[in-house]
Amino acid sequence: MSHAPHPKKWTAIIVSLSLGLQSCVTTDPKTGKPSLGETFKQTFASDDPCANNARNIGIVAGALIGGLIGNKVSGSNKALGTVIGLGVGGALGGLIGSEVDKRQCELAKIQKKYDLEMQVSPIEVQATEANVSSAAQPQQPQKVGLSVSVVDVDGKPQFQSGSAILEPDANIHFAEIARQYSLKTQLDALGSNATQRERDEVAQAFKRKRVLLIGHTDDTGSTKLNAELSEQRARAVAALFKNNGVAEEQLYYQGAGETLPIADNRTDDGRAKNRRVEIVDLSNEEVFNLYLQTRHANTAYYRPAEQAATPGKQAGSNTGVAKSGSAKTAEQAVSKSASSPVTAKDVKRVAPKTAAPGTMVASHSIDFGGVPFNSQVASLDVGEVKSPNKGLRLISEAQASDMSAIRTCDLDRPRQTGAVKSLKGDKAVATSDHLPGLYGRSWYDNVGGHLVMLNKVSVLRDGAAPANAPELKVYTRYDASKANARADVELNPAVNTYQGSNGLLYRVFAEGEAGIKCMDILWPQGSATETKGGKILYSRADRDYVVDFKPKMVNVKK
Repeated sequence: MSHAPHPKKWTAIIVSLSLGLQSCVTTDPKTGKPSLGETFKQTFASDDPCANNARNIGIVAGALIGGLIGNKVSGSNKALGTVIGLGVGGALGGLIGSEVDKRQCELAKIQKKYDLEMQVSPIEVQATEANVSSAAQPQQPQKVGLSVSVVDVDGKPQFQSGSAILEPDANIHFAEIARQYSLKTQLDALGSNATQRERDEVAQAFKRKRVLLIGHTDDTGSTKLNAELSEQRARAVAALFKNNGVAEEQLYYQGAGETLPIADNRTDDGRAKNRRVEIVDLSNEEVFNLYLQTRHANTAYYRPAEQAATPGKQAGSNTGVAKSGSAKTAEQAVSKSASSPVTAKDVKRVAPKTAAPGTMVASHSIDFGGVPFNSQVASLDVGEVKSPNKGLRLISEAQASDMSAIRTCDLDRPRQTGAVKSLKGDKAVATSDHLPGLYGRSWYDNVGGHLVMLNKVSVLRDGAAPANAPELKVYTRYDASKANARADVELNPAVNTYQGSNGLLYRVFAEGEAGIKCMDILWPQGSATETKGGKILYSRADRDYVVDFKPKMVNVKK
């Protein structure tokens, strides 16, 4: 009796075939015809944008992934499950890949026709056997969509400065681009010989598609205005797509402002590339949600805030480790709900054993202790900024990036982005999915004898973005026995978040309130029950200081 190959063997077959073909020479020396290696390239890796790469990869990758899933879910009949999975996966992967191939080809023609500055990046999903079995070997990635950026060029702006109205030439080429995303165009491309079943399959696939229009700017000027204007522009292009046959319920838009650069903002050319409208199409809602969760900012292209000083000159040769003035604490006894702001009365601490260095000075800045500022002491090791590793993950050209230009919070500035909205009703895409532990909880630490609290700390899974502005409260010269009734500092600061390989950086901008410039907190990967560490940067008597800050979660009784 014959048996279907084990899923691991399918992996070996596909990988071996790929490697073997890639190692071959370009032509057969005897016949002069394309060798197996060249055939492989033309089939799966052709440089021609009108080649059927995605269709062919989709058939192979879809079949492999389908086979693995079929084998996993088929119960006792593994052979039948694998065969069914191979057939269904291959058909679906081929259909999606073929549609991506055709659109990429047509976009290349439009780019040439209008002499556009256009960047096309395939969006791929890569499955591993870890999704369906215990092994973790990566499989051939499969295209599930495209990211298409149309960039401003000298003399041919898409929008006039400060305007959200498309220029006449831009209106023409965006309309032609939009038609490539319409169902009518795809059905027409099938030709008169297509069967009704083929037309129905294409129609069903298109109903699942999601198209996201994203407006981007460089980092010049107000980050708030950048986000607002980029949203207006993205919505204008989304409306144009609707008018050219794309279903309204499939269209989404977002004003990303300066937050997702693709080039260095320190150069004129880089800033020009960052001023763009991006079209992201994805094969279904599941992949759409995965895309929102895994995209991240390339912080290597950020530049320091223009208004930032260079406090390193004040640091002298001090490179020692800052020491916090915090005293040891007793367990908390809190009865408020997790969604309610926490005050000093909710946190029970033992009094400091020694006199705290905290005093209010004439300039009304708070003395938290610590050491004079230097960048080494003030920075946290976030690691590379990148998407968290997932079994199913999106592959893009953007690689992990470092944060050297904004390594300390005083070099950064709040960077505002708009919500992803549906064109139908202009309502934000609702999400309540937060990173573990970061869903409205309160955190505190005693720094230099002062109680520092952060309430309503919430971070979404989608892009590890802050869900709201937290509530920052500082109770100076905090005395547990008296429990200060009113905070001396109370504000809702702006926040940036960065997902690094060493954890999530939560960056708070206090904008000089009571001398506090900003603060960084680092949560470990996959857990937010305790912090790895943090820093507060503040000014006192015309000098900048940095002090350790390691807040703890306020325990809440249910």
